[in-house]
Amino acid sequence: MSAQDIIMGSRIAHVRELKTEIEKLKAENAELRAEHDSLKAHFDLALLAAMDLKDGEPLEIWDGWNLILGARKEAKDRADLIAQAKASGKRVWIVFDGHDEKIAHEEKVRVSYTGGQGAHRADKFIVDFVRMAAYLGFANKVSVRTNDKDFRKAVNRLLKAD
Repeated sequence: MSAQDIIMGSRIAHVRELKTEIEKLKAENAELRAEHDSLKAHFDLALLAAMDLKDGEPLEIWDGWNLILGARKEAKDRADLIAQAKASGKRVWIVFDGHDEKIAHEEKVRVSYTGGQGAHRADKFIVDFVRMAAYLGFANKVSVRTNDKDFRKAVNRLLKAD
């Protein structure tokens, strides 16, 4: 093996390392873009809900999957939960974890899916909104419906901080 072969082999190995690093950075960039898009949409949705709070009517935020799949099931599926929200006559925002970010609004009921990945995205989203409502002085206009005891404690701390 000549010195030129060793140099060439070293360069080829370095190019392979660079290609691997480029693929890793592309994946990381795509993940960060998706997170950015999700956060922007969440911010837009939070602003919309904050404007709703200024109208004076209280807002109930429902922890969607918890009410359907939790230990104390309150609905058999999404359609049943949405029907309950509509029948309540209240302004209700149902938040679900979901890979694809979606928003639907009909009458006084808003249904949103968090998008993104990871556990407890809906919980985090709801807590962030409740914190924002408390900062704006609207904590008395927000309530959260969930059967998750730890999540309820976190929300109640924020609502009582107002």
